[in-house]
Amino acid sequence: MEVEETRFVAELRKFHKVGLDSSILIYHLEDVEPYADLTEQIFAAIVQGSPAAILSTISVTELLVSPFAEGQQDRIEAFEQFLFSLPNIALIPPSYPITKEAARLRAKYGIRTPDALLVATAHHERAEAFLTNDTRLRNIKGEGIAIIVLDDFL
Repeated sequence: MEVEETRFVAELRKFHKVGLDSSILIYHLEDVEPYADLTEQIFAAIVQGSPAAILSTISVTELLVSPFAEGQQDRIEAFEQFLFSLPNIALIPPSYPITKEAARLRAKYGIRTPDALLVATAHHERAEAFLTNDTRLRNIKGEGIAIIVLDDFL
């Protein structure tokens, strides 16, 4: 599969703020091909400040389960070092308004609770897009947030 980086970067630059799915970090930190080429573009743009990014603390839970289960303290530390060194990214914990919005999204679209929380966090923080590779989230329409699926750029 060939990565359409130019089209992807052009799409990414349309937004001032984006929400990130946990998969974006997993692909990047574990160098998962062919997605790592796209995540390089995402994080390069975020470092430059266009767009800024929103990340739910729910993603921290999703990312750290495997390293904790496998006793890989070095992976935990590498993830934390990467996350806390990134400029232009806000790490947002669930609040009551976010969890209420997640319940509404879950009820309306039948998405899993973690996905609903991630999208609701991005929406609450006024992100204009949510970057994911979960094609099930494409069904979220008319909510004021664009769903950008990485596979659409391969």
